[in-house]
Amino acid sequence: MQTISTQTRIGELESIRGLAALLVLFHHIPKWNPILDSKIINNGYVMVDLFFVLSGFVIFNAYSNKINNKFEFLRFQFLRFGRLYPVHITFLFIYVLIEIAKYYAQIKLGIQSHNTQPFRENSLVALIQQVFLLQAVGPTGNGDTFNTPAWSISVEFYTYFVFGVSILFLKSSRILVYSLLVVACLLLLASKLTFGSEKLLRCFAGFFIGCLTARATEKIKFTFHSSIALATLVLIILFLQFKNPKELDIGIYFLTAVLIASLVLSRQGILKKILNLKALNWLGTMSYSIYMTHFLILWTINQIIRVVLKRPDIPAANGFSAAQLSIFETLLACGVLIGTVIIASLFVFNFIEKPFREKSRQALKILETERWRSEDF
Repeated sequence: MQTISTQTRIGELESIRGLAALLVLFHHIPKWNPILDSKIINNGYVMVDLFFVLSGFVIFNAYSNKINNKFEFLRFQFLRFGRLYPVHITFLFIYVLIEIAKYYAQIKLGIQSHNTQPFRENSLVALIQQVFLLQAVGPTGNGDTFNTPAWSISVEFYTYFVFGVSILFLKSSRILVYSLLVVACLLLLASKLTFGSEKLLRCFAGFFIGCLTARATEKIKFTFHSSIALATLVLIILFLQFKNPKELDIGIYFLTAVLIASLVLSRQGILKKILNLKALNWLGTMSYSIYMTHFLILWTINQIIRVVLKRPDIPAANGFSAAQLSIFETLLACGVLIGTVIIASLFVFNFIEKPFREKSRQALKILETERWRSEDF
């Protein structure tokens, strides 16, 4: 079998992650114009489930043999915390400031919001849940508060914990446990008997399907034809275009697993060449910052459209109102949105995400050095 380097593998999957982050961005854009009302955009929320599968695949490959004691488990969890939390808490702080500004605008200036009231959805309870990453973990959480996309960070952080425990204590039976867990989660999701924990079940299902995919690619002894990856990507696009929102969502898990396996186990083809373009690799590197940044930028642009440009609002299907723009204005607004998100994400990556990730690694090196010294004595 042809061997494929980890760097190449991650580069291709990071590009997929970056493109998926852009689709999530488009999914969250209000229906400023009917041209935004397409099924591919409306079904863009399942790209978060694609993230979960990708994450499970990458994490299993990186850590399935590196968590052998409690210190290594804590090291793994601390690195995950350093990867996710600094960006999350930064945007949470910004959203708290926005709530204060909304309160001042309503009380002092008499400006009323069409969609939300200050500190109603984004309450003190919601703030505490966000601080401890509990906003989407169980039936008492509300993942739609403050920076809404952060709900996936909440469930992913605790999924990492479950994964770390499984690697530490379930040496020989972990694949069986993952399989049973995936089946249980998929059955609950398909039957809609989620007991208020749909978001956590989505993460468990996707992440551990990613782990199983990683394990399967280790065992498969043959290569895929390069056309299989391209065909699978086309199937994902068709899936997004023709399925009705909130129906058959679990299909994205299997399509993503096949896409990953076909990319990893195939020789160089046109899709792999495209996904290894530097621009797409860069987009993938920025994907977490894009994902966490876009909602705030979108909210800001939407306020400018409503308050400054005074475009008329009409109620949308989700119960919120959406400003109405011409086709040209919509295309212009989308262009400004994407450009602003990219610039803001670059800032977030270079000054928050990357530095704090490096600081967490440096902190661990210091702890490891002290641990070795203490063991010498």
